[in-house]
Amino acid sequence: MLISCSVFPVCYTSLSFFLFLLPGVAFFPPRFQAAPVSLLIFRCSLISANIKIVGNLLYYRYMNPAIVAPDAFDIIEISAGGQLTTEQRRNLGSVAKMLQHAASNKMFLGDNAHLNPINEYLSSSNQKFRRFFLAACDVHSLEEKFNVDQYSDLVTVTKPVIYISIGEIINTHTLLLDHQDAIAPEHNDPIHELLEDLGEVPTVESLIGENPLPPDDPNKDLMGKTEVSLTLTNKFDVPGEANTEMDAKTLLLNTKRLIVDVIRFQPGETLTEILDSTASPEQ
Repeated sequence: MLISCSVFPVCYTSLSFFLFLLPGVAFFPPRFQAAPVSLLIFRCSLISANIKIVGNLLYYRYMNPAIVAPDAFDIIEISAGGQLTTEQRRNLGSVAKMLQHAASNKMFLGDNAHLNPINEYLSSSNQKFRRFFLAACDVHSLEEKFNVDQYSDLVTVTKPVIYISIGEIINTHTLLLDHQDAIAPEHNDPIHELLEDLGEVPTVESLIGENPLPPDDPNKDLMGKTEVSLTLTNKFDVPGEANTEMDAKTLLLNTKRLIVDVIRFQPGETLTEILDSTASPEQ
């Protein structure tokens, strides 16, 4: 009776947590959703074992830490110098353990046989988790999600800006070089030209402009966490000695944009009349 009085409130609380998490699948970062999708594609199926792998990645690695230590992720507000009490952390740990068992479909057996009454709850919750994991793998293409296409960059007035750490730049550079044949199998793929321009993987010091440090210097890790902002620019749209002819699609779109600007201010019945008319001093 005492066990029931203490366990079932945990079940109810964990269920409340889970119901709150369900709508959150729509807010998962695209880069994070891409990981489980890649796993499923690599495994080529949706069998239970693969869903379990995806569940471990999504729940245990991504969601569980925020449940156990919400103060570390700024999920809850705590006054300066305040912290969660020992009892609060223990309760969050109990909820997290319950959700972890439900996510992995792990029943309470053996030494935990006294908790058998909640195995039915874990089993039913696992089915909900499976649907949650599958929904997380239903990822739209980045073009569809962000409403962009091959022409978006040409008509965007403000170039996109990304925020990235020095360490992430180096890691991305390394991965691109190590797997460039898999990323761009075709020899004439533009990414090969970009990688050739980038050259070898830089060091943290060279990117920041500092003198080289010993490999075991703790400041090296701190410098790697330095965040910078980068404005994204299409290299192949910049005229230069090696790129004197602009792409035909780019030229067409730029021409249309200029014509639209003229139509806004120049009166006329037809496009020919508008383009042939002489601009006034005010215009």
